[in-house]
Amino acid sequence: MADTHRANQLAAWVALSLDEPSALKNLQDAAEELRDVTELTAVLPRVAAAAMELMDAEFGNIQVVDPGDDSLVLVTQSGFGPEFVDHFAVVRDNHSVCGQAALQGTQAVTADVRDDPAFTPHQKIFRAAGVRSVQSTPLVDHTGGLMGMISTHLSQPGRPSDQDLRIMELYGQLAGEVIARHLAGHRANGHPVDLPYDDTALDQSLPLVQRAGAGTRTRATNGATQWVYRVDEPYGSDGCRSYGIHPDQWRGRITTHTPEQGAEFAAALVADDLRAEWNIHGSGAARPVHIHVWRGWEGTHRDAAFTMEIPPGINGQRRF
Repeated sequence: MADTHRANQLAAWVALSLDEPSALKNLQDAAEELRDVTELTAVLPRVAAAAMELMDAEFGNIQVVDPGDDSLVLVTQSGFGPEFVDHFAVVRDNHSVCGQAALQGTQAVTADVRDDPAFTPHQKIFRAAGVRSVQSTPLVDHTGGLMGMISTHLSQPGRPSDQDLRIMELYGQLAGEVIARHLAGHRANGHPVDLPYDDTALDQSLPLVQRAGAGTRTRATNGATQWVYRVDEPYGSDGCRSYGIHPDQWRGRITTHTPEQGAEFAAALVADDLRAEWNIHGSGAARPVHIHVWRGWEGTHRDAAFTMEIPPGINGQRRF
């Protein structure tokens, strides 16, 4: 697969060098500039800005694949307000241009979002943001593996030229390789991957903490830290399982904004939610549960940044 990807990439580069030598030079310069940037938090806004310039677009955003559930997590955006960011903060289906592109592993273009019934769930958000046309391009690593999506948006309907889309596809390969190296470097050094958010366009009066379960959206915010949590309960002789009636009922994300709001703070928020649930419905069990919190991505209980055990209390009620 990697060899095939490389061969296809080389063929595309050769074609571009013959048809548009100046465009090839611009892409090479853009890639070289990205390689000189040492922090992923600085790379992502530059990738978004370059994509918007290449496509002559008014809006843009980058999403990274969450390896835990293959969802697309919004990490950088330009030009959008809080309603759009909330709505597309975590994408788990193909009822969007980026979702379709991720599912198929290819570029996806919608010339007019108002003409496509598949995007009916998003029409209100598109209208409020002033979006009429969208293109989404995969960000891939050197093997062709999907790292994320980069999307650009216009306020007018229309389809980019085939040449522009080809250039954007090549840029997605270059930028994807750079992003992949940054993420791999974090993991190789034993550091958890913390998705960096760049959201300076948002209202600064937004709450300091936003929580989201597996079925809801999170807001990406500037300078934020994203914590991933899961509540487990003992199961069987040696193991455990996710707590709750539904597997994803007590797992999700918490976004914080200050250094003081660390993994312990995130666990305490989940504990508060559990306490409220048990006060209403009762705990229904007499064994302790564990709240695991990771920074960036969900892992095993052994590599959690913080774990809180909540033992049972009298008459089946939990005590904290």
